[in-house]
Amino acid sequence: MFGRSPLSEDQREAAVAWFEKGIADAATARVMGVARSPVKGLYLRWRIHGRGVLVAKQTKQVYSFELKLALVERFIAGETAQALAAEAGLSSSGLLKN
Repeated sequence: MFGRSPLSEDQREAAVAWFEKGIADAATARVMGVARSPVKGLYLRWRIHGRGVLVAKQTKQVYSFELKLALVERFIAGETAQALAAEAGLSSSGLLKN
């Protein structure tokens, strides 16, 4: 399902269950005995997509230049990348930060 993820499907599902209980990425990684980095990435995406983070996207989304420009301008103006990513349906808030 996620060829590039170091976490197995079962580990990702378990991590999401911990997130839903209010446990953040660092504690979840410790409890599961796995590296924090992949759990942190999953956690940040989970904050945007909820349980939908466990579902692989079937196609690559294409955004217009105008939408991209508007999102970047709003980010520079002080809106959070997390909120903008959730609103626009981006896969990660990192797309706005880079």
